[in-house]
Amino acid sequence: MAIGVLIKHVAKKGVSAKVLLPHIIELRALAVRQPGYISGETFFHMERPEECLVISRWTALEHWVQWTKNPGRIELHQNINGHLESRTTHEIYGIGLW
Repeated sequence: MAIGVLIKHVAKKGVSAKVLLPHIIELRALAVRQPGYISGETFFHMERPEECLVISRWTALEHWVQWTKNPGRIELHQNINGHLESRTTHEIYGIGLW
């Protein structure tokens, strides 16, 4: 079953989440070469500029799990962490009918 992963980043106080965009673009460029990757979208909160939401779609949960273990992804995510106020959260949802 296809899944959608909601990834929420909150930048440090007083910092726009748009500072994360170059890192997110690099992550997506790496993700498109991974088995099972479908698409990704990035949203910036209109009222809380420090918040960013990425929706990543995968053909199966197993592909997402493999992606989380990718050394390139881990390194890029560590770069993102330096800009964050709090830990990134991930929520996984099934897409479509059960």
